[in-house]
Amino acid sequence: MAKLSTRDIPLVDVAPGAGAAPSEIAHVLKKDVGRRSFLRYVAGGAMGVGLAVVGWLPPARPRGAWAHCCLSEWSTSCRGFYSSSTICYPPTAKFDNNCTSGKWHRDDGGSGTCYNFKYSHNHTSCDTRNAWRWGSTRCSDGWYEYADCGGGRVSTFSICRATV
Repeated sequence: MAKLSTRDIPLVDVAPGAGAAPSEIAHVLKKDVGRRSFLRYVAGGAMGVGLAVVGWLPPARPRGAWAHCCLSEWSTSCRGFYSSSTICYPPTAKFDNNCTSGKWHRDDGGSGTCYNFKYSHNHTSCDTRNAWRWGSTRCSDGWYEYADCGGGRVSTFSICRATV
């Protein structure tokens, strides 16, 4: 293959001369695509589409950066719904393992062999806000769901009770 210089690059706005040779790309475009090449292109395209679809699924989205942008809290009780002496009501809510490192209710999930679980925010449970605070304690509302192959199912109101 001959070495090209900048003088050999054709201009876009000038038609080629009568004796101009076709470019290398013209040979590639005219080449017949074989069966294996076609299958390779189809498989590559399918993988690209598959990866794009996986990227749209909720677990693929980063949660830490955006999840807490819209969560807010009342600085005192939950706008009069509960007494100021009751912290993180009701006491029957799930309180363990449901807080993020930012001390808000988790919004994620996971699965393993024969089970899956999911934590989710309740953005407006406290009169348009997700949480309320008594002194240094934040109560951030959400839900916890669990299911397994044996038919075990749990769906319960859940509170992240954290010292902030």
